[in-house]
Amino acid sequence: MISKSKIPPRAKDSDWRDSKNITTDKLLFYTFVAAFFGMPLGTTPPIIFGSLAALIWIFSGKAVQLKHICKNTWCWPILFLMILPWIGFLYTPDPAGMGIGYAAKTHYWVYCLVIASIPFEIYLPHRFIHGFLAGLAVNAFVGGLQLMGVLLPKGQGWYSGLGRGYSTLSAYLVLGILTVSFCFRNSEKKKTRFYLALLMAFYFFHLVILNGRTGYLTFLLLSPLMVRNIFNQFNLLKILMICVLLVGMMFLSPIVRNRVALSVDQLNYHLNADSDSAWGREYTEHQDRFYMWHGAVHIFLDHPFVGVGTGGYQTVLRDRGKPEYPLMAHPHNDLLYMAVSYGIIGIFAFFWLFLEIIKNAREQRHTLPGNFVLSAAYVILVSGLFNAQILDARMAFLLAVSAGLQQGFPKFSKSWMSKMI
Repeated sequence: MISKSKIPPRAKDSDWRDSKNITTDKLLFYTFVAAFFGMPLGTTPPIIFGSLAALIWIFSGKAVQLKHICKNTWCWPILFLMILPWIGFLYTPDPAGMGIGYAAKTHYWVYCLVIASIPFEIYLPHRFIHGFLAGLAVNAFVGGLQLMGVLLPKGQGWYSGLGRGYSTLSAYLVLGILTVSFCFRNSEKKKTRFYLALLMAFYFFHLVILNGRTGYLTFLLLSPLMVRNIFNQFNLLKILMICVLLVGMMFLSPIVRNRVALSVDQLNYHLNADSDSAWGREYTEHQDRFYMWHGAVHIFLDHPFVGVGTGGYQTVLRDRGKPEYPLMAHPHNDLLYMAVSYGIIGIFAFFWLFLEIIKNAREQRHTLPGNFVLSAAYVILVSGLFNAQILDARMAFLLAVSAGLQQGFPKFSKSWMSKMI
């Protein structure tokens, strides 16, 4: 037996480094489990835990061990998107205002690199997803208590649970429903399937007591994926029938009916208004989205190659409009935001990112992490048609950590597929 005094110093150093790495990886892993759990609960919890993970990552020295991550193709569009806003900052007309604010949002991509540095062959990423689903359930329970009057609602009478606002939460609930439907498809135990069905119904209940019209549309557009998961087959007629049934179930909620009635009123205004107001050439509070979109398209056409810079949309749109028009920070559309800010380069970066994520995740769509990443990409893309989701703190966090989970895919890391649920 070799005595401790005879162990070579290099061996001792190696053992110490290995022990340190294991401790750091474990801390990062459980910090992100907490961050995923906190995502549905508001903006603060995931940012706190994400920042804590970033500090651990930096001070442990793992931040300088990025070579194995950066060489993978999934990381290239992300590195480009970390640089692009700062290039756009150099020529924005509003550097001290929206410019620096939007450029600073690139820090969310740091969370992507941090989570990607966790060795997923040891620490399985399905724990993150379970944490996210648990957080959604807790928040939905609180939302139900608010509806019953046990707890006070948030904001302007919103039953949004522990957090404020409803747009991002609605998108989270759609992602939760899609993820649970995947688990339902892959579960063989009747008891487990029963509880998963209840969980989907619980998320659906919370969705229809929120005010998020973007969430309603996102759910309806992606509901065929949920139906296909539940029945584990593609039957177009069955999918259409169940989607129609889901629409009917949504209308059982008076909140949904009121929000749809508002949309109908806005549509009637659109059909009867003069063409300048109806199509966004002139601002009206009844058609503010059309004004934002119309302005974004024309600003892009005026600056097609490099756009107007990071955060420049508000200033340029203000100069195009009348003094009494309100300021618009962004065009409420992810693709238009990228186009107006960075021109053709921004459009390229947008599609490069999402096509890379979807391509990689589709290859792993039969695993829980792969399906979660794919569903997250779909939810962000669809909801981003009606809101600038990539500028929202909670959606930016979801996009970053979902993209980072690609590092655990077998083509980029050691295989964990056989260990997945």
